[in-house]
Amino acid sequence: MGDLLQILQKALPPDQAGAIAAANIREGGELVVLASSPAWAARLRFETEPLIDAARAHGNDVTSCTVRVLRD
Repeated sequence: MGDLLQILQKALPPDQAGAIAAANIREGGELVVLASSPAWAARLRFETEPLIDAARAHGNDVTSCTVRVLRD
């Protein structure tokens, strides 16, 4: 998961990269991105295409992206 996190963070502008707390790819190709706060989740939802493209560029079979808020 660490490699995927770094790949996705590099696909974002520097001020947004830290907003991703975790990420994984579910069976069926769904990229799930966990944002550090609700505000960041809202912003990251506008960045799903670059995130999908970055994951695909590294050999991942991603078909969709869901952004959720990390819960404590």
